[in-house]
Amino acid sequence: MEKSPSQSTALHRHALGALVVVLSLIAAACFGGSTSGTTSSAAPGSTSQAAPSGAGATTTTGATTTLPPANSSGADESGTTTTLAPQLAALGAGCTVDLSPAAKDNSRGEEEFGLKAETIVARVEAVESLIACCMNNAGFEYYPVDYATIRKAMDSNSKPSGLSSDEFRAQYGYGITTLYAGPDSQAVIGAGQQNLAYRDSLLPADRVAYDRTLYGENTEATFAVSLDSENFAPTGGCTRFAVAQVFAPDQLGASFVNYQNAAGVAIDQDPRIIAAYKDWAGCMRKKGYNYNHPDEIKADLATRLHDITGGSDPATLSADAQNALKQLQAEELALAATDHECSVQFVDAIKKQVETELLGPDANK
Repeated sequence: MEKSPSQSTALHRHALGALVVVLSLIAAACFGGSTSGTTSSAAPGSTSQAAPSGAGATTTTGATTTLPPANSSGADESGTTTTLAPQLAALGAGCTVDLSPAAKDNSRGEEEFGLKAETIVARVEAVESLIACCMNNAGFEYYPVDYATIRKAMDSNSKPSGLSSDEFRAQYGYGITTLYAGPDSQAVIGAGQQNLAYRDSLLPADRVAYDRTLYGENTEATFAVSLDSENFAPTGGCTRFAVAQVFAPDQLGASFVNYQNAAGVAIDQDPRIIAAYKDWAGCMRKKGYNYNHPDEIKADLATRLHDITGGSDPATLSADAQNALKQLQAEELALAATDHECSVQFVDAIKKQVETELLGPDANK
């Protein structure tokens, strides 16, 4: 349906005001540095059509946003920057949330960041409430996304279920190039249907402003994607503002180590494991592959996949690029088979022994 002149004028005025906010955010790199002089974040001449901000989120005009604790240099003891640029703090001005006991619980669990499931649920709800408030301050509608939708987005990056490890390896290798279906599936699902519909209703300039206000410069660093990867370092905009209020400073940077992963580090550093992988690398070289560790294979495949696709939908690739992708997929299957063969011969038994010693007899059950 064609928009009326009054609608178009209002939307252009909205886009202009929102873009002013976005330019301020970009100037401050969204979560680092500072540019003084910005004191207001509301889009000039526009009225925020506030969507529900979620349980516990409130906006208090003129209130000062409480930032995560930081030392005088703007970083915690691990070096993670926790201060927010003034422009970003201005967008979140007055946005607060009372964290529930579950959200504050840092005891160990099996979910992201080594936390309990109920803690992740509570923190997702808190983050989404704060994002809604921050976006409303910028003059945009935003509907807090529920935990079920965020989890669905995170699970969309999982591998096919119902297959044994041998069956999966035979069909998909590592699942890096063979299961690639294009970009942004997690990001799209995690945005929520209401927010997608609202964004689609905006003019192109408004969409740019919306994305930059919500995500900062890296529009691929959505909340769902960053939570799934346990890395909030690339986040910006209102997403960065929200996670910085809810997650601990050491969880905001790229160097966070889940306690479960820390156990894996200890295993990999055992001299017996190091020696086993040297033998594994010799086995791989005899088969024509020059890798020192299985992780190098996955990183190499991911890099070469991006070189071919550029992050695009496979269906949109040229004929030459599609042929190159097919060849890389075939190579992945061969690599996975050879990796498994060499691992069985040189690594698996030793790794099982080390895991049992370090983690206990239930480690391999």
